[in-house]
Amino acid sequence: MKITITVEDPTPEALEKLLALAAMSCAVVTAVPDDHWTPERARSYYDRLPPRAQQILLQVVEGQGECSAEELKADGRSLRGSTGAFRRVLTEGKRTGLWPEALPVPLVSHIVSGQLKKLEMPGYGTDHYLYPAFEDGLHDLLAR
Repeated sequence: MKITITVEDPTPEALEKLLALAAMSCAVVTAVPDDHWTPERARSYYDRLPPRAQQILLQVVEGQGECSAEELKADGRSLRGSTGAFRRVLTEGKRTGLWPEALPVPLVSHIVSGQLKKLEMPGYGTDHYLYPAFEDGLHDLLAR
């Protein structure tokens, strides 16, 4: 049996009491902030993307969190319409309760003079960097 409890904006005292209560019955408790990607969330997200968006996400992960638009468009591949799937799938997952509302979009576009230059995972250099969760969650799909 799995029980999921969502606590929005808990005070440190409330969170401490909740974790102490959960620990009383020798339960295994894992607290995952609702604004962090986990490997499980990353894989679930990937599995819901359309095929071209899956390819793009894998290329970004293989590029250690970023990929130029030119690389993504290699072999005549288009990006038209593909990048919109990243936000659409995330929004749908939040709406259905699959993922928490605070979860950030995993890829951001860098546009210069109206041209897409690259896609990257936000948060580089912080504890919110998404790449490690996606690398772990998609490790079996990565071409190495």
